[in-house]
Amino acid sequence: MKFEGLLLDLDGTILRPDQTISNDVAQAISSIRERIPVCILTGRELAEVLNYASILGLKTPQACDAGSTIVSASSHKVLWAVSLSKHEVDLILDELKTSKLEFFATRPDGVNTNINSDSYIKKSNWINSDWDDAKRYEFTRISALNLSDQDACELENRLSRNANMNITKAFLPYNGLWAVDFTHENINKGTAAAKIAEFLGQDLASFVAVGDSYNDKSMLDCVGFSVAMGNAPNSMTASVDYIAPTIEDDGLATVINEVVIPGLS
Repeated sequence: MKFEGLLLDLDGTILRPDQTISNDVAQAISSIRERIPVCILTGRELAEVLNYASILGLKTPQACDAGSTIVSASSHKVLWAVSLSKHEVDLILDELKTSKLEFFATRPDGVNTNINSDSYIKKSNWINSDWDDAKRYEFTRISALNLSDQDACELENRLSRNANMNITKAFLPYNGLWAVDFTHENINKGTAAAKIAEFLGQDLASFVAVGDSYNDKSMLDCVGFSVAMGNAPNSMTASVDYIAPTIEDDGLATVINEVVIPGLS
């Protein structure tokens, strides 16, 4: 098949656990970004995806907030966004308050969080909130942060019984813990991938997607050629077309050089 687009997760795929992009990965992306659209799909906030798109020289639509927001890397204009309902926001924040969990809630114009944000480099408008204060805002995504695998699974199960929203676990490679992402029903990275293809006027069947965690599965399932990083869970590697080396071994560079580039002609 001929490849016409590349969809990439950020953490654990482009970014190493120390939050850096290796020279090999940066060079590999640089070698194809003028030949096919290269689009990041990440759980991070809008300002973060624009920052990394700029570092990598990407100009096409990029997706953030676990697939609930798409932004133009060239104009910085929000092209599409779907917010959680007021009922969903209240339900999530009440559960996180009861469990005394840290949260990170995103909207196209900023972030609300109850974590200690003084240690973060803020690229957008951050508001320190408690669970009740945050209810005054509309969010495209709310994440419970820094959970053990077991606690993340239990939180996912509790809220899955009470709501139809999309709930997905995501590994946090920079600290080895887990997040649970909440977005509007049927909004995930797969939804964002379909919208990006629509904006580009292309068929998802001609796209390659690369990811490493559970929140990437919807993206991997909807493209023509799916790639899991070597550091991905076994349940993901069992159902993809190609397994790349790990992030520590610059697996994305291998995918681009050995799979994507030969499939461009």
